[in-house]
Amino acid sequence: MEFVDRVEELGAMNKEYKDGNASLITIYGRRRLGKTELIKQFLDGKSGSIYYLATDDNSAMQLKSLSSLIGIRLGNEDLARFGASDWESLFLRASELAGGKKLVIAIDEFPRLARADKSIPSIFQKGWELYMKGSDIMLILCGSSISMMKSEVLNRSSPLYQRSTAVENLMPLGVESAIKLSKGMEFAESVREYFIFGGVPAYYSFTEGSKSLRRVLERVFAPGSVFLDEVSVIISEEVKNTGVYIDIVGLIANGINRPSEIASKLGIPASNAIRYMRPLVDIGLIERVVPVTKMEGRRSKSGFYIVKDNYALFWARYIKRNLGTLSLQGSNDVADMVMAELAPFEGIMFERFAMDFLAFLSRTNRFNIKFTKIGKWWGIDASRKSGDNQEEIDVVAINEKTKDILFAECKWTNAKVGADLYIHLKRKAKLVQWHNDARKERFALFSKAGFTKEMKVLAKREHVLLFGLKEIEDALKA
Repeated sequence: MEFVDRVEELGAMNKEYKDGNASLITIYGRRRLGKTELIKQFLDGKSGSIYYLATDDNSAMQLKSLSSLIGIRLGNEDLARFGASDWESLFLRASELAGGKKLVIAIDEFPRLARADKSIPSIFQKGWELYMKGSDIMLILCGSSISMMKSEVLNRSSPLYQRSTAVENLMPLGVESAIKLSKGMEFAESVREYFIFGGVPAYYSFTEGSKSLRRVLERVFAPGSVFLDEVSVIISEEVKNTGVYIDIVGLIANGINRPSEIASKLGIPASNAIRYMRPLVDIGLIERVVPVTKMEGRRSKSGFYIVKDNYALFWARYIKRNLGTLSLQGSNDVADMVMAELAPFEGIMFERFAMDFLAFLSRTNRFNIKFTKIGKWWGIDASRKSGDNQEEIDVVAINEKTKDILFAECKWTNAKVGADLYIHLKRKAKLVQWHNDARKERFALFSKAGFTKEMKVLAKREHVLLFGLKEIEDALKA
């Protein structure tokens, strides 16, 4: 599959490479985001470079493997055949063999090495301080276990704390890059695939060549598919007993989204529920949300948790509960069944897609749009009776410096959006208490099926942004 984006990350790494001093680059992020491919793209064309994927073998075996690899790469027969006697000797030999030339040593899945030998961080700290720091070596430490990379490399308690000259916390691809990975699909189908996979590049490679979402789902549900236990594997990178964490993801995906509610369902104290949820937040599977115009913080009573990761939400809603059916009916029947039930999920994900699209417009400064926060808004309409006074706006984007605010509604239906939705949106916008006397308001509508003639005329007169699939596609390709 084509390597896309990561321009900023590659730029930062190349800047370190050309600096002329020793570099220690730390790269971390959950699995499937393309950390290995990023490293390989960076190493491509660099003659003095060694890539080593750590294993679950003991430290001595990994020392032999890495030192032999360095010996082969640098043409040192003794090191290639016999390896180094210990890690310190390897760092010394590598520094000597570099001979003033740039040498890159990339160790992928560093947490495996640290698990094999708890003294590894201390050994690497000593090797860095005594031998590599004064050479022209570039050491890259990479890992998918966020908790391990923090504890063994980045946290204050780690011997390697503050040794990194650059830190890359790899995040999912932006919508403009992820959409490019859905090759051979109609744009609407690409958007639907994004609803499920988000910005995780590896997922698109597993379904490469699919021409429709129906075909994607068939491959997702295929026997032995990596997708079936993907969320369990992601969680297992961070914790030992995954069961309760998986249950929490499932509960939140189905609307049980406050710690007290989750604790009640699990039969545990609320404080324990929060403790279990913390690793899920750290790896980006769930997050706590508040109305976008409010300050974030635990004190906000209006806050609750959502499943942040697109695939984790899809997995919790459609894969977890269909595993038994899959063993009885097969991937084709389950794919058909899920296709028939996707409408509620796609409605939610179109709102998230709109947020991601607005973030893209902000990054690229399209339509003179620049935002500092994008999210949802919900609150009370005091003019209506209690019990029927809850209101929400699908997407609200704000710029806290300029006091710009954009209100948007999203409809993933086969009916064209008319003026009534816009009029209702304007009414709800008046309920939003945020710099009411100073703010500059804008409005936008997102629609799968497009807009009525009446709405187009009104939009032109009142400068409303209309985003049908064609407009979105054109903006992403521009």
